[in-house]
Amino acid sequence: MSNEVENAGSQARDFCMLERNFLSHIKLALLLALLSWSVLLQARLVPEQPQEEHEVGGVPLSAVEYGAALVCILAACWEYYSGYWDLRKAHPFFRGTSLHLMIIGIVAVVVFSTCIVLVIEES
Repeated sequence: MSNEVENAGSQARDFCMLERNFLSHIKLALLLALLSWSVLLQARLVPEQPQEEHEVGGVPLSAVEYGAALVCILAACWEYYSGYWDLRKAHPFFRGTSLHLMIIGIVAVVVFSTCIVLVIEES
């Protein structure tokens, strides 16, 4: 049995959009994981003086960032597969699901609050 979908209208463009969104989610997840590891290892672009030893966030902040990365990967898979099945069934999927929007909104709040915590801890 063939799994081909007839390329009528904008289906090829819509499929490329699904893949592009999936890859954007994966890129965000990798950046969040990198931020998590750098907070955990206390990596800095500009090295501090050796006498200043203080912990910025530490393990809890790193765990929150890594959790946000995993949530972002799950949101990517959810959005890709729901869009893929809508494409196969020829349902319009221009409007995203509200569940995906809520999940990515939570990730955005985590990123924003991490920025605030890191700025406060630095001063």
